[in-house]
Amino acid sequence: MVTIIKDDLIKNSVKLKLSLSYVAILTVCLLLVNIFVFLAIRKEYITERKGNIYLYQRTIADLAYEADLNKTPLFDIAVETISNQSNSRILVIDDKYIVKADSKNELIGKYYQNREVKRAFSGIKTSKLRGFLKNSYLSVATPILIGDKVKGVVLFLTPIDDIYNKIIVIEKRLFTISLFILAIVTLIGYFISTYATKPIYSVIDAIENMAEGNLKQRVEVIGNDEIARLCMAFNEMNEKITTIDSERRQFVADASHELKSPLASINVLVESLISSELANKDMAMEFLQDIHSEIDRLSNIVNNLLELTKLEGSFGVKVEKFDLNDVCLQVVKRVGYIAKTKNVEIFYDGQSVEIEANRDNIFRALYNVVENAVKYSFEYGRVDFWVEKDSRGAIIHIKDHGVGIPEDDIPKIFERFYRVDKTRDRKTGGSGLGLSIVNEIIKKHNGTIEVKSRVGEGTEFIISIPYEFKG
Repeated sequence: MVTIIKDDLIKNSVKLKLSLSYVAILTVCLLLVNIFVFLAIRKEYITERKGNIYLYQRTIADLAYEADLNKTPLFDIAVETISNQSNSRILVIDDKYIVKADSKNELIGKYYQNREVKRAFSGIKTSKLRGFLKNSYLSVATPILIGDKVKGVVLFLTPIDDIYNKIIVIEKRLFTISLFILAIVTLIGYFISTYATKPIYSVIDAIENMAEGNLKQRVEVIGNDEIARLCMAFNEMNEKITTIDSERRQFVADASHELKSPLASINVLVESLISSELANKDMAMEFLQDIHSEIDRLSNIVNNLLELTKLEGSFGVKVEKFDLNDVCLQVVKRVGYIAKTKNVEIFYDGQSVEIEANRDNIFRALYNVVENAVKYSFEYGRVDFWVEKDSRGAIIHIKDHGVGIPEDDIPKIFERFYRVDKTRDRKTGGSGLGLSIVNEIIKKHNGTIEVKSRVGEGTEFIISIPYEFKG
């Protein structure tokens, strides 16, 4: 048994997941944008700062060249002034890695080396960002050239906390804008998810109503996407379920009615026998014969119902190859006894046709059609029965020259319990299931049935059966 839990939280989980998905995707995108902006602005500021440092270094390098890397009052004043202007610590280092000048006067005469200094001695301007965030600083080294030889290096150690302060101000504004965008998009995403999941909730509600027994449900199809296809599939499924349920109800009602009629007749006859003193033996025998006939009719209805149910279920009967002509001859022989009672003659013109099918079922189908042809023929009439074959399979023709079927009734004759003339069918002993059984048997064999009829002229059934069974 399937239990459907009705819970708004569960039903809204799809909407919630979609909304959270929008928020998550947007949050990641905004985070990436913020990181990208941060790195781009930092790169721009640092590039600008390095450009200024290179200009200052060029001035220091020229003065160092003139002083031959020796301390002079002019050189010391220049180093101190530029250090203050650039907010940098300035070191001048000779080719033995000895500090010749220091804006803080702490490392003069001492050995100093780092990657930037070492690389600058190869004649290349070098810079590197060291530290982390507000503790970061630029280490920029420029070679001092005397001729073609590098005699020294000017090293600037410049803090960039002011750059980070500017970036933080920009990032705060960008973060505020991002939050505003996130809030707007979250709201839009909620409305989009509500609109997108509305058909799904319609399907859920319809399924819940079906579970409660209200089968006639339809959902509105909006658009042409996957959800629309889901709604269309649900509507088609519901139509089929409704049709099957309607057929089931009609079948139960028809079967009950058909079973009730012989039972009612038996009941009346039995009551008549009970109430009478049975003085007239012939009348009593007549009643008993009528009861026997009604019991036979009841048994026939039940057997036909069981056979029809079996045919509509799984086709578990084995198939075999046999000559269709042999089966047709057996049908003619069996129905011949009924034909004699009505003075109807059966004319059979057959030929040998080998098919692969269930022999008993094919016999039953042909028997039902030929028997009907005899029953509904006029007295002293004839039934024409012949077999042909083509590239697809065997073609069987069964034609009577009797009462015929109205054109409007032809599409309905294969329905259970359907009768063109119910009074006449009662007299002939029919249950209204014979042609339904024929239809199911032929469908199981991938065959077809065509009916041609004119009222007062007769009816022709054209049945085609493939040579090979493809169940």
